Amino acid sequence: MAAEYNLQDLARNWVERGRSMAGAGTQLEIFIQEHRGLTVTAYNEEIEGLRYSHNRGVGIRAISEGRLGYAYCTSLDWSDVSRAIEEASANARYSTPDEHNILPGYSDYAQAGLDIYDAEARDMPVDRKVEMALQLEGLTCAADSRIAQVESAVYADTISTVGIANSAGVSGSYRSSDCYCYVSPIAKQGDESQSGFSFDQGIKPSNLDLSKVAKDAADRAVCLLGAASTPSARSTLILDTFVAAEFIAILASALSAEAVLKGRSFLAGKVGEKIANEMVTLIDDGLLKGGPSTAPFDDEGVPSQRKELISSGILKGYMHDSYTAARSGTSSTGNAQRGSFRDRPHVGPSNMYLKPGSGGREDILRRVGDGVLILQVVGAHAGANPVNGEISLGALGLKIEGGRPVQPLREITLAGTALEFLRDVVAIGDDLNFMPFAGSLGAPTVAVENVMIAGRG
Repeated sequence: MAAEYNLQDLARNWVERGRSMAGAGTQLEIFIQEHRGLTVTAYNEEIEGLRYSHNRGVGIRAISEGRLGYAYCTSLDWSDVSRAIEEASANARYSTPDEHNILPGYSDYAQAGLDIYDAEARDMPVDRKVEMALQLEGLTCAADSRIAQVESAVYADTISTVGIANSAGVSGSYRSSDCYCYVSPIAKQGDESQSGFSFDQGIKPSNLDLSKVAKDAADRAVCLLGAASTPSARSTLILDTFVAAEFIAILASALSAEAVLKGRSFLAGKVGEKIANEMVTLIDDGLLKGGPSTAPFDDEGVPSQRKELISSGILKGYMHDSYTAARSGTSSTGNAQRGSFRDRPHVGPSNMYLKPGSGGREDILRRVGDGVLILQVVGAHAGANPVNGEISLGALGLKIEGGRPVQPLREITLAGTALEFLRDVVAIGDDLNFMPFAGSLGAPTVAVENVMIAGRG
């Protein structure tokens, strides 16, 4: 992989060389990204897949008189980059002018103490990583006699380097490592089967607790055996950390200034209003030590920062990139994100999480007494509408009586609105967990009262 400082130097050099090509008055941004990854998949005590990945490329924005052009290339050769600069400049000439198309200027970046890279991810032999996937599968099968098979057990890691520079003075780079594992077992009892899932993540392989992941995944599958529906009623829900994080995803969409400006957020126009129970504080922190999406700056070079979007139940503001900030007459919050160098920046969360309270899941179950513990939701993207906040989600879980699980439940539907859920929060645990594959969204166990559960009858 190219050295970290080299990408910054390359970006800076290409901006200088590209400015003369782009023409007088054209602002130029160079975003370089490189990923190297490994994914190991175990199945039936064998390695089903061993996949290496390596991709790198350059994204280029050119802005002239408010006209924005974008192009990219998958090479770090100047000949390819220069052609992409010409393409971005040409695209700008034919785009609609918008005075809010701007590039951010120079800033200092925090680098020390972020804890986002460890060389162990690079240096650990592949054979050991293969063993980890096989071990995870074996531990999961051994966790309970009712585990009939493991659909997949995966170890994966990625080492990423980013470099950025623009003609307004931005210049920076960083390197990060991301390691994770997950397992999906199937539990069987007679003709019935139930699935489970668990994961762990960190910046190096030794951060991953395979035994904990295996037991948790097996428990999640086994505890649902014998599930039945339940009569429709209002009840207190206890949202498992995975499920609570999926609700945070609904809020993340609604808290995007891009969605607000397009009239596609149920939180539009509510800044300064109380929208949640006072125990609810929602944080987006791009500088969270060791966070899954921690970085010194966002994907257009604005310094990452910590901000409370909801503070003690009060909506404080929205996430912004440079464009939405310019349109709204405010400053970027460091929330410009890209899927890759192929994409233009858009507004998205960094590490967004619900501030932990006190006590773990068992403590909250005891405090609630009677209710329903929700372990899985089905179709979270289709069943939750960030425009109007309406929620209708299929779910599986456990009926709770006297603080203890008494009956697994299936064929139930949770109904309400996101604002009702926020206002009816009655307990928040201290077991913060970040959800994989849904951005860097985290939550502890959360209890919400007076929720309509539609079952049979």
